[in-house]
Amino acid sequence: MLRKNRMPEHHRASNNANARRARGAPALCLALALAASSLPASAADDAAPRDVSGTAPNASAGGAYAVAEHGEHLSPQFRQRAWNDIRDNARKLKLAAAPRSSARSLGGFAWPLALNNGLADPGYHAISNYVDQAGAGQVLDYSCGARSYDGHRGTDYYLWPFSWYKMDNNQVKVIAAAAGTIVGRYDGNFDRSCSVNNNNWNAVYVQHADGSVAWYGHMKNGSVTAKGVGASVAQGEYLGIVGSSGSSTEPHLHFEVYDANANLIDPYAGSCNGLNLSSAWAAQRPYYDSAINKLIVGNAQPAFASCPNAESPNENTALRYGQQASFSAFYRDQLNGQQSQYRILRPNGTVFASWTHNGPAPHYASSWWNWTWSSFAPSGPAGVWRFEVAYNGTTYSKNFTLSP
Repeated sequence: MLRKNRMPEHHRASNNANARRARGAPALCLALALAASSLPASAADDAAPRDVSGTAPNASAGGAYAVAEHGEHLSPQFRQRAWNDIRDNARKLKLAAAPRSSARSLGGFAWPLALNNGLADPGYHAISNYVDQAGAGQVLDYSCGARSYDGHRGTDYYLWPFSWYKMDNNQVKVIAAAAGTIVGRYDGNFDRSCSVNNNNWNAVYVQHADGSVAWYGHMKNGSVTAKGVGASVAQGEYLGIVGSSGSSTEPHLHFEVYDANANLIDPYAGSCNGLNLSSAWAAQRPYYDSAINKLIVGNAQPAFASCPNAESPNENTALRYGQQASFSAFYRDQLNGQQSQYRILRPNGTVFASWTHNGPAPHYASSWWNWTWSSFAPSGPAGVWRFEVAYNGTTYSKNFTLSP
């Protein structure tokens, strides 16, 4: 289960006095531009470009999701029903469980998400919650941090940016982390949940050759694999589309793993993982998996609607001389010490504008920053331009055209 809470004031930013207020539901809020006059000077300056060279933007804005959880939302009764189904189906299928002495031995998992339906962005997700290692009123993740909530038994991967837009357009699919047999399959349930509830989810449970079981939950209604209980799935095979079914506040994948003895597994190895010693991943991603998920060029800032309405990316890569032009970058796991170097390049490779920026908070699970020119390049030149960001050792770019 995933919840987005309203972001603290000091994590919102804009230096545009005419910027619009964010729209949001109580459980979901993305930081959008706010009037500078309503913010402390330090907050209004959060999105301001540094070391500007060339033509400076007229306005800047940005902010981050504030990700928090407040209690376990897969109830004991829900879990008991799930385990009853899994065990009944495994028994009917005569699936052999691994010897009890082999508990907690897992490995070789593939990443459980993939691009789909033409999406070509460099990234598409962020992590809100890892497995809680502590429980009993305490929170501790595998790396000795607190990126979880009390009692959370899985890993939550939410879509970022534009989670509802991505869900509606089937842009991120859930795939099998390991080969196995389907021992539970649920579809046909409501998938636009915005709050904690008792609804059933759309999910697939897969039992692996060693007797371990992976749960894939919250998928989109009607998207779950047509394969039924008893069918085999290969590693990397399609299971469904990321959605918001069941007790959920935004489209995300809840990924939960148990060994052959039904002991909870945290697939991430770390110094505070007391559940299992080794990583379940073939290639474990870092705790702070810092990257840019998307760059956008358009005539207006992206627009974020209240849950469960789809966002409007407002992407337009065919600009005209002197029009308003908006440039946005969407990050995951942005750290304050990581400087981004921005450039807008003319068709001949010369620099129209360059600047640097650091996120003001020590860590953002997901963040976005925007710079706008009210009248972009009124004299051209025409041709193919490039918006470019160098961040954390990688250069990301987005081409756009400019014409009279």
